[in-house]
Amino acid sequence: MRSVSFYIGENGFPREPFRVRLYKADGNYSAPNSDMLGESVIVSAARGGEWFTVDLTSYNIPAPEEGFYVAMEWIVSGDKFYTTNFMDNYTPYGQILRPTFEFKDSRTWSYAIGRGWNLVTLANGGSRFNAMMRAEVDAYVK
Repeated sequence: MRSVSFYIGENGFPREPFRVRLYKADGNYSAPNSDMLGESVIVSAARGGEWFTVDLTSYNIPAPEEGFYVAMEWIVSGDKFYTTNFMDNYTPYGQILRPTFEFKDSRTWSYAIGRGWNLVTLANGGSRFNAMMRAEVDAYVK
């Protein structure tokens, strides 16, 4: 794997640090499961409204045949909080990834303590909400 990129929106707190996570697609129903990064990779973007790329070449991580997921994990300090008022007024912990509706199927998973991994199934006009993330990998032909 060469790099992973996140399209961080202008809303929220785009410069807050976050942990980059990579998971094999080896869980139930091809859900994220096995952690592919053996250490914490913590980064922060300079601003929102653009792609933020993290170079992973020094980690020498092979792309698994079963597929993989790129994840962003918020890092929340004790003085950060979020509020919600029936979704009318929502303040996030950190970044908000810009959504894309270009795919007909759901490709984005979320993780909640006590609930585990769940496929995000929000739709907009027949297309699914998916977070804008991408990965660059080298392909080797056997």
